[in-house]
Amino acid sequence: MGSDMKPRKDRRFKQWNKTKIMLLGKNRNTNGHPPVEAFTYDLSIGGARLHTSDPIEVGALLRLEIDLARTGDILRVEGLVKWRRKDEDANVFEMGVEFQHTSMVTVLSLMKNLHDGRRPAPAEKSEQAAVSRS
Repeated sequence: MGSDMKPRKDRRFKQWNKTKIMLLGKNRNTNGHPPVEAFTYDLSIGGARLHTSDPIEVGALLRLEIDLARTGDILRVEGLVKWRRKDEDANVFEMGVEFQHTSMVTVLSLMKNLHDGRRPAPAEKSEQAAVSRS
């Protein structure tokens, strides 16, 4: 690990989620820029790795709409691009985005997706068993 590298604070989950990226200007508006299609990967409470065909600069402020695959929730969160690199083989850009949580709702939605969404709730199992017996 290089001297300028910091260890990750949060556990990462390998999870692909469809994502829309909106670039934000200084006034936190999109200035009419259309959303960019992307996918998240290595999702955590603190941030995500994004894959997109559009090069987005380090330091850019983004508004993300992440379609959380495990729970079906749409997470809306702002993030700051911390690093970027190009995967020449796949012709895609990878970037690390640190979430700028402004609401406890986004944190709770992420926690539900990452932790609770991995296994079905006990009530769902018993309901499915009752339906299959009828």
